[in-house]
Amino acid sequence: MRLDRPIGTLLLLWPTLISLIYAGNGFIRIDLLIIFCLGTLVMRSAGCVINDYFDRDFDNKVLRTSTRPVASGAVSRKEALILFCFLIFLACLLLTFLNLLALKVALALFCIVLFYPLAKRFFKVPQLVLGLAFSGGILMAFAATMNNLSIPAFSLFVGNYFWVLAYDTSYAMADKKDDLSIGIGSSAIYFEGREESVIWLGCFINLLIIFMVGLSKEINLFFYLGMFLTSAYLIHLISTTDFNHEDSCLKFFKKNNWVGALIFSTVLIGLN
Repeated sequence: MRLDRPIGTLLLLWPTLISLIYAGNGFIRIDLLIIFCLGTLVMRSAGCVINDYFDRDFDNKVLRTSTRPVASGAVSRKEALILFCFLIFLACLLLTFLNLLALKVALALFCIVLFYPLAKRFFKVPQLVLGLAFSGGILMAFAATMNNLSIPAFSLFVGNYFWVLAYDTSYAMADKKDDLSIGIGSSAIYFEGREESVIWLGCFINLLIIFMVGLSKEINLFFYLGMFLTSAYLIHLISTTDFNHEDSCLKFFKKNNWVGALIFSTVLIGLN
């Protein structure tokens, strides 16, 4: 479930919380805050479990992933499936508190979460599927808050989709040698030689869309200040990252958590 490595949960949570704020015009209902925080944790955990189940034959061939529970044999395939089903059951319980539109979005999102671990077997850039999975919470947030999917909802979805492609390309760069050795695709392999351009473009498309959606709301001066500080931090982060070294790529990936936190703070303060 990767509970000891919450970065994936946080990268999934920030866009969802940002969308709840936009949908609620600066406010988040307490019940939705609790449901979406728990739901994000549960679904990210479920995604990790089913990923380890499908990837067990790949993971045991790579040193970094060979100690994962299913690949190493510490957890059986049956146990992994039981845990996955239990987590999905918990997610379904949370969904009973949401409206019908949110349920429909959640069903589509579940199919994507289930399919993503298999995507690397069929797609040269599986991050294109990951982007859908990690952006689905945005549509759910608008559906649950407003009971409709507006243009801002889809705009934020697109922006986050590009952000996911950006930071997961950096993550894939750290795994590039292993992916090549076992014959699976990744954005780092597909965009070889242009990875840094993809990262720059993806990050700033997301920032631009968040800024444009913000302009359609009643924002204050702090919104502009926050966007400036976030942009400056992101420029510094990308410029000081050595994408030729695996450790540096992983650090960049993890520091995107702070990018998400800065954007969340900007939108929260800027709309109040």
